[in-house]
Amino acid sequence: MKNVRGLLLSLLIALVATFAQCRYVASREQSLLYDSEPLKTLVATRDIPPHVRLDETMVNVVEVPRRWQQPKALTNVDEVIGQITSVPIFGGEQVVATKLASVQTEGLALSVPRGSRAVALAVDVFNAVGGHIKAGNRIDILGSFDFGTGDKSDLRTLTVMQDVQVLSVVDDIGTITARQVQRLPAEGEVPDPDDAPPGPAETLQSLTTITVAVTPTDAQKLTMAQEIGHLTIILRSLYEAEGPTELVPATVQSTLGIPEQVRYKGRPSYRLIEGGM
Repeated sequence: MKNVRGLLLSLLIALVATFAQCRYVASREQSLLYDSEPLKTLVATRDIPPHVRLDETMVNVVEVPRRWQQPKALTNVDEVIGQITSVPIFGGEQVVATKLASVQTEGLALSVPRGSRAVALAVDVFNAVGGHIKAGNRIDILGSFDFGTGDKSDLRTLTVMQDVQVLSVVDDIGTITARQVQRLPAEGEVPDPDDAPPGPAETLQSLTTITVAVTPTDAQKLTMAQEIGHLTIILRSLYEAEGPTELVPATVQSTLGIPEQVRYKGRPSYRLIEGGM
């Protein structure tokens, strides 16, 4: 009887040990299968320096075991198109999110094409297509200049630049509260009562700062044009063919049919006086 009990106890212990071993082997097998599961992962096709905008030729999708996939590794090519490398990425290395930055986080400099310069233009909404210009649009820049001498004016409007890329647009809308706008009469001009400073409920004209990308030479020309003339921004169609259009400058005679030179009355200048509430 004692031998039977001992045999049963031995069998029970063997069964428990076998069951435990099977459970352990099964769990290890599942763990190994999980760790070895192939996952799609982006890797660099070549060495990529920092501050480079990625395109589809710089990355490739490969399968790596789950245990070898790095944290925050990217898996879709579309995720990296247009992103900027913040540190070097070597060929064959996994592309992870921590090594990339977007244009928004890195600032405007990454949006400026190679060989171009960013120039800001301050215009009001009436001279900027009513505020409908957006980043990425293409524009033409018109300038009105007075080539006259003495008491005779020779006002001409011409196209300063064509097919210019817009990098960013920032609206600056001010209010007249705690501010006064005083018109400065031109030399020898009698102040007009209608030009009195607006009341506290009136609103200042909305200003728009448009930043464009131009060549270094055009940056000089554009700066000079802002200093000596009055600029107007016009929006190009998305369906417009690239390249300049031959235009003849508009004059008073070609516009109004007046052969004589007339004195152009420029836009009123305004002095901004800051005051306390």
